[in-house]
Amino acid sequence: MRSVVPPGMSRRGFLLGGAAAAGALAVGCGQGAGDTETFTAAFQGSGAGEGIDPGVNTLFIDEARMKAVYDGLFEIDGAMRPTPRLAASAEPNADGTRWRIALRDAQWHDGKKFTSRDVLYTVARVLGPPQRRPFIAASTLDQVDLGQCRAVDDLTVEIALRQPSFEFPAALSAYGTKIIQDGATDLTRPVGTGPFVFESFEPGKQFVATANDRYWDGAPSVRRLEIISAESDARLAAVQSGQIDFADNLTPASARTLRGRSGVSLESTPNSGIYFFAMKTDRPPFDNPDVRRAVMRMMDRAELVKVGLAGEGEVSNDVFGKGYQYYADLPQHGYDPDEVGRLLSRAGVRDLSFDLFTAPVAYGFVEVARLFADQAARCGVRVNVVLGSKDSYYADALNTGQLTMGQSGPLSIPNHFASRLLTGSPQNRTKWSDPEFDRLYARAQATPTEEGRTAIYRTMHEILYDRGGFVFFGTTNWLSAARDTVRNAPAAVPNSHDWARFDKVAAR
Repeated sequence: MRSVVPPGMSRRGFLLGGAAAAGALAVGCGQGAGDTETFTAAFQGSGAGEGIDPGVNTLFIDEARMKAVYDGLFEIDGAMRPTPRLAASAEPNADGTRWRIALRDAQWHDGKKFTSRDVLYTVARVLGPPQRRPFIAASTLDQVDLGQCRAVDDLTVEIALRQPSFEFPAALSAYGTKIIQDGATDLTRPVGTGPFVFESFEPGKQFVATANDRYWDGAPSVRRLEIISAESDARLAAVQSGQIDFADNLTPASARTLRGRSGVSLESTPNSGIYFFAMKTDRPPFDNPDVRRAVMRMMDRAELVKVGLAGEGEVSNDVFGKGYQYYADLPQHGYDPDEVGRLLSRAGVRDLSFDLFTAPVAYGFVEVARLFADQAARCGVRVNVVLGSKDSYYADALNTGQLTMGQSGPLSIPNHFASRLLTGSPQNRTKWSDPEFDRLYARAQATPTEEGRTAIYRTMHEILYDRGGFVFFGTTNWLSAARDTVRNAPAAVPNSHDWARFDKVAAR
């Protein structure tokens, strides 16, 4: 058997080849029939940029490792609703300014009891002085009044807020909120409450953990978990040959190769990746709402999905979160060159020309950009495709350019609004700033009923759908593959609780 070793990784690091192939699942000696010895999963890597600190690291491969070691109070399900994990329950007071959270009876990997002090320490760390890399949940949790929070007892914590929020569990399910142990300062050898106990980690190479037999949600069948960094071609070749058990985030071309192949099960999870264009609303020409409306009608979304994304997805409609809680189902924006002309005439714009800044950072980006330029040309608009650096694109695109591209994983709609669309939001790629929109968001948070919040969020969506800066043109399928010698391999929407979890995997 020929080994497939990703660039920069030794044969030993990838654990491939010969009789010791880590991809082989075997019934463990002395274990139950459903137990497995070693399970190897491959994810898209990012070299030295990878990490294991749940407060600052955000790559998909980072999240997979942290899901193995840590738990959050809440995580989100496939519809982006918060679901309790280390929190057994959570109840607000009458005005939504205090939440009392009952905690599960759980243990840290070193045997210490999980308590409310761990929760308060985690929140204080996130809201405290930033380190070299900012804490990613600092803006999500900035409503917390840390001085007024308290441990009621070992398994009850009370979180005080500066303003009402009846959706605080959604904030506690966001990136950066996994619970770390009280007093932990060195997270390079993490101690968690999760299903696997940390053993070793080399950025850009390999993470190893072993089963936590005292896990509160049941001991894993997998006895040893290995998560490795590998590029797309290496992931495909390794899962084909049986050298790994699971490959995440495959390309449409890889899916075509694997479909119908014996020994491998391909999973295609719809509505998992959200592709968008982002118009900078604070600068010409997109400071004019009629120009933004024109761009929304300048795109043949079906052609973009079919050609640029190889048909592995569905048309989207400039409204974030199709299929998620609070999604507003509005009439589909269509490709309409005549309407483009009318809108640009009303805006007083002639011979419209602008740059589209993109880079090959995700599947189909460059192809989609060039296809959109062709579509715009048929509307009498010139789009200049400018290619940036793959390594720095997302940081560059946050502040530079007129029109940029991006890809989002699933996210709850309240968190999408808070992190990307409120004035001053840290990931405000469109530079959107609208006082009415900000007021509506605060009102939604203070509304105690889901029905009432749904109505407010619909109004917010209608504002964005009419004159916002995002054009969400397609949702993509998330493609993963597993050897058919296993069952319960994760196949779920990225960022949801069931994605990249290996504690329920077992041998067939």
